[in-house]
Amino acid sequence: MKISLEQMGKMKERRQQLASRRGIGLGGDKNRWAQPLLLTFGILFVVAIVADLVRLQLGGAFTQELESVQEELQQLARDSASGQRITADSKLFSYVLPAGWTIRTGDEVAPYDLALVSPNRVIVNLSAARVPFDDLPSLFKAMSQREREYSVRSEVQTCFVRGIPAARREMQLMKTRILVVDFVKDHVAHQIFCDVPPELYDQYRPTLLKFIETYQPLPPPALPKKTP
Repeated sequence: MKISLEQMGKMKERRQQLASRRGIGLGGDKNRWAQPLLLTFGILFVVAIVADLVRLQLGGAFTQELESVQEELQQLARDSASGQRITADSKLFSYVLPAGWTIRTGDEVAPYDLALVSPNRVIVNLSAARVPFDDLPSLFKAMSQREREYSVRSEVQTCFVRGIPAARREMQLMKTRILVVDFVKDHVAHQIFCDVPPELYDQYRPTLLKFIETYQPLPPPALPKKTP
């Protein structure tokens, strides 16, 4: 699908508006801790725009020769069992960096904290933000409310991440297929957003489900005390 410069500009403007509303910034902004993670609440048409925009912006990451899909899947499976673990700058979660994948942060992957990019054009976006609730029913309620507001409907399945109840969604967007897992722990909403080329999705899905299990929520740091 070709996208005009005008369309790209509108997409970028919309993404920046979302980032501003959420308080994006790996350095830490007080608004970041006060606002819910917008993508967690099922604004799927915004998710579609963000996913395609990220794919366009990260195009340079895919100039290297593509690896064998089977080789990458085998390596991803090995790393899921014993890969390098990194703590996110937010201190809200840790993750495994698969061998050969690159880490992207900052404005190019906002509103996510970071993106893990594979040589075969698979992107795993990770993000976490504080929310005023701490249970899956409240997460479902927030997602349903947002979907009603934006006239969007998705099929949600329940699953578990490290024994924590979670919501899983799978769907075809404009240029990609996605696997999204949301859960809440210690009043922090976590999202793992896997963005996969449609022709590779069925091959990657089983291994990505195992890789998602490597995501580790961490006890959130204490909030700074308010001054009188």
